[in-house]
Amino acid sequence: MFSENDKISIRQLQVLLILDLFGTAVVTLPRQTAISAGNDGWIAVLLGSGIMVLFTLFFTTLGQRYPDKTVVELSQRLLCRPIGLLLSLGLAIKLMIGAGLELRIFCEMIGKYMLFRTPIAITAAAMLFVCAYVAAEGYECRARTGEILFVFVFVPFLVLLLLALFTADYSNLQPVMSHSATELAQGAWKTILSFQGVELLFLVFPYLQKPKKAKKSILTAGIVIGFFLTVITLLTIAVFGEYSVVSKLFPVLNMMDSVQLPGSFLDRQDIFLLWFWVASIFASVSAGLFFVTVILERMQSDKSKKIPARRWLIGIVVIVFLIALFPQDVAQTYDMMEKLKQYGGIFYILILPVVLLLLDTIKRRKQL
Repeated sequence: MFSENDKISIRQLQVLLILDLFGTAVVTLPRQTAISAGNDGWIAVLLGSGIMVLFTLFFTTLGQRYPDKTVVELSQRLLCRPIGLLLSLGLAIKLMIGAGLELRIFCEMIGKYMLFRTPIAITAAAMLFVCAYVAAEGYECRARTGEILFVFVFVPFLVLLLLALFTADYSNLQPVMSHSATELAQGAWKTILSFQGVELLFLVFPYLQKPKKAKKSILTAGIVIGFFLTVITLLTIAVFGEYSVVSKLFPVLNMMDSVQLPGSFLDRQDIFLLWFWVASIFASVSAGLFFVTVILERMQSDKSKKIPARRWLIGIVVIVFLIALFPQDVAQTYDMMEKLKQYGGIFYILILPVVLLLLDTIKRRKQL
């Protein structure tokens, strides 16, 4: 019988992190890094992923010090209530905008490769309905759903990656380290910004069964994500070459479709990556809906006038839906996504955790 305490295990946290963080990065990062670092794009991804794995230590250290608190309470405790509320509201807005833009990219890709004549509004509404249902059922429901999806979509994806290893032309990666340190740094920076979703670690610790044991597991999940993003980027460049990768909108999907399964009756192998990516978008959008609800709930100080979570969720779903429909096309969607990464992502992923941990460390030393 399923428990109803809304607590998840460390293994379930790892699964959710992998699904949440892949998001659009799995299909867009190879092209972005190839633009900056050419055939050395995979090296840039490796460097950027390594930096982000180290940055998870700031989140996990804060989470283990205050396992029953989220960023809503931490920011008010370490700064002051008005600033804390403002930062929490900003994070909620960032998560809603990010969910809406990822949903729009999902609709554009599904329309391009599968549902050719289906209006974007219909696709967005259908996905939002499912995501909202799972979010309304709580974090444990998300975790169990993620476990099921992970098994069914990750295994075929791994099979295609293994086949691509043997069919790629690795001469396209030569000469290695032919780009300058500046170009590699630009590619690494794009990789760091693609780790949207890491800020959810600000909110997850109150839902863990064993928060004190989370650090190693989160680091492991980060290493797994960085490894696969590096391998996918390497194989995409090896299959097409840097110039062809730059010219394609979704080169990873084209790479997967070019892989031939021995004796396969399937005409399109890219469907396996689409499955994985749809599951990842589902996880990240449902995470956005759930955690925005958590933030808004915890921001309410007057318990007697507290708005129920499901009422918040209805309003959040409407806002995310409107955000998904706002861009005119996929180019404008990408432009908005990049601006969100550069401004909101830099602050909430790289600056705020360091500032909060530094302030907490100073306060602890003063109390000694």
